[in-house]
Amino acid sequence: MNTVRMIRSYLLLPYVEAVEARGHDATPMLSAHGLKSADLVEPHFRLPFRAFLAIQQSAADLVGDPCLGLRIGAEIRPEQVGSLGLLMSTSRTLREALLHFSHWGASMQEGWELEFIDTPEGADYVYRVHELGVSTRQDVEYSLANMCSLIRTRMGRNWAPTEVHLAHSNPSRARVYEGIFHAPVFFDQPVNKLVIGNDDLMLRSERVSYALLPIVEAHLQLARQATALDENLARQVSLIVAQSMGRRTVQIADVAVKLGMPVRSLQRALAERNTSFRDIVRQERQRVAEDLLAQGRINSITEIAISAGYADGSVFSRAFRTWTGTAPSKSPLRRKA
Repeated sequence: MNTVRMIRSYLLLPYVEAVEARGHDATPMLSAHGLKSADLVEPHFRLPFRAFLAIQQSAADLVGDPCLGLRIGAEIRPEQVGSLGLLMSTSRTLREALLHFSHWGASMQEGWELEFIDTPEGADYVYRVHELGVSTRQDVEYSLANMCSLIRTRMGRNWAPTEVHLAHSNPSRARVYEGIFHAPVFFDQPVNKLVIGNDDLMLRSERVSYALLPIVEAHLQLARQATALDENLARQVSLIVAQSMGRRTVQIADVAVKLGMPVRSLQRALAERNTSFRDIVRQERQRVAEDLLAQGRINSITEIAISAGYADGSVFSRAFRTWTGTAPSKSPLRRKA
């Protein structure tokens, strides 16, 4: 079982805003992964990268736009991706900027990487996602479109890569892609990448502030250290528990392996935060059950019980009475489907 990679939650904000702008409620989409809107405005809060990918796809499905990630990436401003976005405007050449971006992006260990590969004509800037068994199309298109947008902040709005390669199949909307990238787009390729010419890579820009680079890198170093301190450990455990809720019994050993730490260390760290694995599981079960009752999409108490990780309705009903003092069938939260 692999360690769970965690990514900055605020990167989901544009997706939530896009969903709500089209008249949809983003709450069920987030709560399905143990999240709430307030989590997305916490600067140091992180969520499992796998959940991040799933929410990107859910947002695209909800609004009926398979190119949602592509469109959002093209509109993102540097400050919306944090200190990483500022690297583009603090490096002497585009080559330096891309190398800095690759280095600091990899140091965040979020589940993605951008690799700079020299070629005779310039460079391939390859985007890779380290997650299997989940759709990555939305994230890939978002990331490459976002990178083009960031590069244009220093190279000018008409800048374009030589080519764009995407590993997934052509979605029959080639004009949309070429309109955003301003370049030929090739599908069903071995890797996802931007092809960039050497003249562009070596061009010095008057739009940048070289003196700010040490400041930006110092801020990125602090962010990396904050990540290593794992200040949101209990919340991370909650999110991992939420990912397995209703599918299989969640064991502390499984969560410890995903977090890359011994069980005893995890237990001790949670105790230092005045909680325990048992408390977190109970809280997640209660949250899932109350959300399902309130949404009214499932009207069967047994189905709600199973979704909340209980073996049957009777065990769930006893637990629910302990939480609230009333039976789930009579709860004021309950709404008929």
